[in-house]
Amino acid sequence: MKRKIIALLTLVVILAASAAGCAGIRDAVAKIKGDLVGQKFVISVYDDYADKTLEVTGSKITVGLLENSSNFDVENPGFESEVIEITVNGNQMFQVGNTVIFAETGLDMVKDYAVPTQASGGQGGGFVPFDRYVNDIKNQIGKDKTIIISSQMGIPIGVFQGKDVYVTVPEDLPKMTRLNIDGKSLYIHRANYVIMDSEMLD
Repeated sequence: MKRKIIALLTLVVILAASAAGCAGIRDAVAKIKGDLVGQKFVISVYDDYADKTLEVTGSKITVGLLENSSNFDVENPGFESEVIEITVNGNQMFQVGNTVIFAETGLDMVKDYAVPTQASGGQGGGFVPFDRYVNDIKNQIGKDKTIIISSQMGIPIGVFQGKDVYVTVPEDLPKMTRLNIDGKSLYIHRANYVIMDSEMLD
């Protein structure tokens, strides 16, 4: 009996690891790679009118928070820093306030894509807590998603799509969302965006 229980638990662990391993583990590996040695990114900076004002490329790029004492001292009454520190091939760059998209080399916006103004939720769904639980699991595995990015004034910038998309919000980077799209990393900083299941646009 004990052997059957152990075998069953082992099977559950393997299945859970394989499920989380699709997008979730790839994302974790990419994040470790980014933290240690950097990744090849194209950094695009946009103003409030969705006009690109700067593009930076590099083979070794990492992103972090330029911290002050208020970031790590809870008793410090000062204002926490939200300045992003970007290292590009060993050179330093600071950024605050602009909309910035960090797209790993090979991850491009969809060309000639008309930004949708309507979407349908279909006829699925049922018990909301269960639906949220299922969607969370699917997000860990990776879902077919469409990402619509706009400037802080709501003017469309562009669209990304992927068959295997994992979404997370870094705890150590302010106003930043990180996605793994078909194995490539995408950071969205200070932007309006909508991330939805692509089937809602069919």
